Amino acid sequence: MNSIRMQFSRNDDAILVEIAVSLLPLSGAQVLDALNAAGYGRCFVLTEQINQLMADYQVVQSDIKLQKRPDGSRIQRKIALRKNAELKLEISADAMTATASVTAAWGGNPVSANDLVKAAQDYGIHFGFQKEQIVQLVTAASRAEPGTVTSQVIAIGRMMEPGLNARFEPLVEGMAARSNKPVVLSQGRVDLRDFGVIPAVVAGQPVVRRLPPTKGVDGINVRGEITLAPPGQPLEWKPGEGAEVSPSDPDLLLASRDGMPRVLEAGAAVDEVYSVKKVDLSTGHIQFKGAVIVNGDVTESMKVIAGGNVFIKGTMEGALIEAGGDVSIGGSVIGHQLSSEDSDEELFSTVVKAKGDIRCTLAQYAEINAEGDFHASKQINHCKVSARMVVAGPEDKLTGKVVGGSFYLDLGIKAGVLGSPSESSLKLDLNRRIDPVVEKQQALRQNVAAIKLEMEQIKQGIDELKKLEKSDATNEHINAFIEEFEAQKAVAVALIEDIKRLEQQKLTLMGEAAILVKQQLYAGVEVLLGTERLSTKREHGPSLIKIVDAALKLDPLL
Repeated sequence: MNSIRMQFSRNDDAILVEIAVSLLPLSGAQVLDALNAAGYGRCFVLTEQINQLMADYQVVQSDIKLQKRPDGSRIQRKIALRKNAELKLEISADAMTATASVTAAWGGNPVSANDLVKAAQDYGIHFGFQKEQIVQLVTAASRAEPGTVTSQVIAIGRMMEPGLNARFEPLVEGMAARSNKPVVLSQGRVDLRDFGVIPAVVAGQPVVRRLPPTKGVDGINVRGEITLAPPGQPLEWKPGEGAEVSPSDPDLLLASRDGMPRVLEAGAAVDEVYSVKKVDLSTGHIQFKGAVIVNGDVTESMKVIAGGNVFIKGTMEGALIEAGGDVSIGGSVIGHQLSSEDSDEELFSTVVKAKGDIRCTLAQYAEINAEGDFHASKQINHCKVSARMVVAGPEDKLTGKVVGGSFYLDLGIKAGVLGSPSESSLKLDLNRRIDPVVEKQQALRQNVAAIKLEMEQIKQGIDELKKLEKSDATNEHINAFIEEFEAQKAVAVALIEDIKRLEQQKLTLMGEAAILVKQQLYAGVEVLLGTERLSTKREHGPSLIKIVDAALKLDPLL
């Protein structure tokens, strides 16, 4: 069977076809098949040129039929282009990443890894080249269909890491915040009144080590521009009583006496220890400047006031526990409500106060006031609580219950069950950190209002002076008023900026607070956060309550 003779040639990047015209029909598909067979199938096809080739072929074929031209007359056209792969580079707005996009070649040369790196350097990329990603990109692009765009991050900058400030590392086990995980006895039994070994030191024993500040790591973006890391700051020791800096090592704090160590913000104190079997009428109230260990109960109406930590292995039914550190109670905190004719405020027979954390098994009808956290391993019933955060149940498995009462908190509460089927009133106010910010804002707003009033009076004075006959004295008074007006205006602007800054601080604090319920949330629970208020009207399963889009929302816990 006769076929149409086609010859292909390349002129620079243009692919040419020359066809001997005959009376045989010719289609575009035949041309493309022949183009592919000639080894130019991956080139960029010029569709319009092929259409024009078909028209030329038909014109010449018609002339051959009319014997105006001889059979085999030749026509030639450019029908395809050979295109090399195209490379596009882009640096992110923060100059911390660079991305390369490769458009696969149309029969031309692919982009090699060396080509890419050289082009990137010419583009201004000098740091953070990712060798593996570059190889992956050029390999994928070389195998891709012509015209396909493949992209990859090819360079990553190094984030600046500020130096760490000097840090204090406790060297005595038990000095850090205690986990309140009771000691597990044989056969899996648990003694909730055993907190393990209470930390103790002897004079001369190392208590805290100061770790030096670090230099930090300089940042460098993909352009090679360096951001210097600020070094960490040294911190000075602020040891408490019973602790001193080692004479041979300025970064080591030693106990200067026997006792119980207690972590401070910039060091430690070693408290003298007072130990007693129980606190009742036979011992009287306990008031001690150091740490107190009660191996039994604190009975009704009794008080324990300590400058350090307080450990009570039994039950607390007394009137007051007050500690300069943590309070750890192995048993329960049991109190009852007191009637008050002079105040609407709830009063309780039992009060526990601590500069640090307070821990117990169960608390009932008691006032709890902790600058740190309040942990109850089982239940909290109808208590008045002020704390940074409340955790009911073991932290690794929240099963504790919170029933009734009022809470004034910084960060929120974590519990297994919140509320009760009887819908006892439970108020959770998460504004302990926010209220002082709001008070500052209110004071600043009052100052701004006073300044605005004074500015209005100054303005009235200026207007009155302008009505008088012009003189040097009058002009001098007017200029003095204007200066005073501008000075007051500057103060008002500064105060308004402070109000805005406090508002942002308030919003940040609100975003950090949350209520986490792992099992059941009952009706009768009221949550306050900022000016937002949420009350539960029905029973819910596991839930999370927090600020979402500036509103307090209750969502199922996934």
